Amino acid sequence: IYTLSLNSTKPIKMNKLFIALALFLFASIGLNAQIYIGASVGNSFINKDLEDVQGDDFTVDGNALGYKVFLGYGVKFLGIEGGYRDLGTAKSDFNSGVLKTHVTGIDLAARGKVHVGPVIAFAKAGAFFAKYENEVLDYKYDDDNTTNFLWGLGAGLQLGRLGVRLEYEGLGKENSKLSMLTAGLTYHFGKKEAEHETN
Repeated sequence: IYTLSLNSTKPIKMNKLFIALALFLFASIGLNAQIYIGASVGNSFINKDLEDVQGDDFTVDGNALGYKVFLGYGVKFLGIEGGYRDLGTAKSDFNSGVLKTHVTGIDLAARGKVHVGPVIAFAKAGAFFAKYENEVLDYKYDDDNTTNFLWGLGAGLQLGRLGVRLEYEGLGKENSKLSMLTAGLTYHFGKKEAEHETN
């Protein structure tokens, strides 16, 4: 179960995000919008501050195999995209043991794109609701769930209803620097005459 742990300023910003996305959904009705699903896999980069039972600070810094599954909805140049992702487990060796953190979460973002024929380029911004499972020298604990700013840049090709994409996403904040570099596939639903207008 994911809950939001936000400071006093973040609820306002997140409410504005969801309101804007909802307005986009209503405004796009009847504009030949398309729905698509997809999955991506790649490398996660994780740098996370940890704390042991005595309150001592440590940092785990490593790479891991990560993946995500997502659902999108869009018109010609604008869209929204959300899904679930698992960044994997990063490990760092320490003198007296091993440091580990496993990061999962859900995300929601607004996305803009441009396309020339089958080639597309896109950018997105939104929120990543992260959950951390940590282990410090055999001491296991879960962090409070956090809401992080998400941004991403990517490019791809649309081949009929199928698409391929490569993207880089930043997902973290000051004490939890997270990012992913992934390659993925998408499948697009909708009218065939709109297929060249890629999502």
